[in-house]
Amino acid sequence: MRVIKPSIPMRSEPKQTAELETECLFGETLTILEKHFDWYRCKLLTDNYIGWVQKRNLGKMLKSTHRVISKRTFLYKDNDVKLGCINHLPLGSQVSVKRIYKGWAKIHLFENSIYEYAYIPSNHIIKIGKKISDWVSIAEKMIGTPYVWGGRNSMGLDCSALLQLSYQTYGENIPRNSIDQSLLNKELIKDKNSLKRGFAVFWKGHVGIMADKINCIHANAFHMEITKEPLLDIISRTNGDDPIIKIMNFN
Repeated sequence: MRVIKPSIPMRSEPKQTAELETECLFGETLTILEKHFDWYRCKLLTDNYIGWVQKRNLGKMLKSTHRVISKRTFLYKDNDVKLGCINHLPLGSQVSVKRIYKGWAKIHLFENSIYEYAYIPSNHIIKIGKKISDWVSIAEKMIGTPYVWGGRNSMGLDCSALLQLSYQTYGENIPRNSIDQSLLNKELIKDKNSLKRGFAVFWKGHVGIMADKINCIHANAFHMEITKEPLLDIISRTNGDDPIIKIMNFN
């Protein structure tokens, strides 16, 4: 089954008031593990995250061919911006493209949708498997996006989702949570003076992305949004202690 809404919550229990574990994005595939009334316990195949989603948010869809790389894109009724939008799709959404012509991608929608097709700007997507060499540029597009615990939709993200979705454009699906991301087989950086763009800095329960040797991009509850600020400023908020656990090269 695939997600048929722009994004849907995946919760810790089969009820609306349960904790938000993560979010699943349009076109992503889930394997159903268990059913409980109108809730499904599922595994999200993008990162193997397991939790509960509501049945009404899932449906049948053709195999995805492309992925959204813009912060957000809109589904248009036709290849004309004046004809109105059907919905929007966040960064990381997956779509099945029928054809691309004159700057527009015609995409298949899901089974029993009111519209059979929709149109999105072709420069907002890339083929699944294609890489963007400067993946940090995707993280930079997210600056100013509100911070949301468990958020994985570009309407609101947490720190590990920012790294996951940005790095996905580099052609690799990585785990959802920062503790698991810190265990990936990446080059460890021991000398803090060698920081550069594309390094990930891990704290306990937090991760940031180096934009250069000084500035770090991170989704954080201090500013309640994604910010780019000097790494030393982040460290200074911890009473002067150096809380960095690990630095890894994601280039």
